[in-house]
Amino acid sequence: MQRNQNVELLTTNTSAQRLVIAHLNQLIEPNDFTATALLELMSPSELLTLIQRQDFVPQGLKAQVDQILGFKPSSNMAQDLKVALTRWRKRLSLSNPQAVLDTAARHGGGLLLNTDPGWPSQVDELNLGRPLCLWWRANNPELLSGQQLSRNVAIVGSRDASDYGDQVTFDLGRTLALRGYTVVSGGAYGIDASAHRAALSVDQWEHPNPATISVMAGGIDRLYPSGNSNLLNQVIARGVLLSEVPPGTTSARFRFLNRNRLIAALSRLVIVTEARHRSGALNTASHAVELSRDVAAVPGSVFAPNSAGCHRLISEGSALLLTSPQDALRLVGAESVAQPVQEQLSIERPTDRLGRDEGMVYDCMSFARGLVIDEISARSGVPLIQTLQAVGQLEALGMASTDGRTWKLVRPAA
Repeated sequence: MQRNQNVELLTTNTSAQRLVIAHLNQLIEPNDFTATALLELMSPSELLTLIQRQDFVPQGLKAQVDQILGFKPSSNMAQDLKVALTRWRKRLSLSNPQAVLDTAARHGGGLLLNTDPGWPSQVDELNLGRPLCLWWRANNPELLSGQQLSRNVAIVGSRDASDYGDQVTFDLGRTLALRGYTVVSGGAYGIDASAHRAALSVDQWEHPNPATISVMAGGIDRLYPSGNSNLLNQVIARGVLLSEVPPGTTSARFRFLNRNRLIAALSRLVIVTEARHRSGALNTASHAVELSRDVAAVPGSVFAPNSAGCHRLISEGSALLLTSPQDALRLVGAESVAQPVQEQLSIERPTDRLGRDEGMVYDCMSFARGLVIDEISARSGVPLIQTLQAVGQLEALGMASTDGRTWKLVRPAA
């Protein structure tokens, strides 16, 4: 009973309004600029009535739509009004709005409209690409109201993540979650899964925002990929699962690309931890740049294909270089470095005091085996006289010793 009351607090629209939106959502694919333009000229109910009038195109409406679109589509373009109406009308016989609303309810979710208190208003910045509605699943519906732009950080990347990518992602995600930031990702294998797991690894979550948000490309009743179903159920238990397509919708490539813009819009910072040259994560980063969101990428080996996309973003100037969790905290305006790390960084190493020649000589010497001066000079490239001076300085610092003929390094005291 309490759960139903919580849902009512977050959804204030009437059942009739929700049926209309659910109906339109089954007819119109997300990111349809023509549909959004029409909804700036008429109500959802009026748009549904127009679609239901087969073969009818109001005179003068095309010119108004074209003006909102900012260009005049040709008669064979998807954005053309007549083409769009024809496309939507073909789905009328397949639509069952009450059925999808019932399906969402059976799975512990519902339909979120842009007039509901729980609506994440930052997605409206997508303008003509903004979602018509969002379907959600969450054990705690009150978390829907905690989807604040200022607290959301997206972490995305390759599905075939390397051990390096998984480790970097987990460290970043856990550090951000420990500071109370919501980790946003797409629920896929690889980097997405590591990002969600990192957020869920924080046991004591006492913040009004969700620990993690997963944005799906298919319906909320179809946890995809199936191999991540346990993980996605944990997201539902402690965070929020979102989709802009109705229950029953299967995932498809174009829906993944559409989904990426939502991940970018929801988040104040998008981090790409590992991505190939043509990775879908770069598509998310591109949307983030268009939305004036901060974008950062983690570098990897120049020989690693999985880091080629990150290097491309950094070299093009589309993303900032990110080399530690502290870099991410600085980008979101959090305290940059924890005290234990500061203390660790402030410790001076013995080699920090060495000059150029002493450093080169030190690097080529051994703790285990003594070397004669000629060999040390040859290995280090330091002239013989300067080598003699360097080993003398190392001895004075307690870093080297001699038996009268050979020299070796001395291990520092514990």
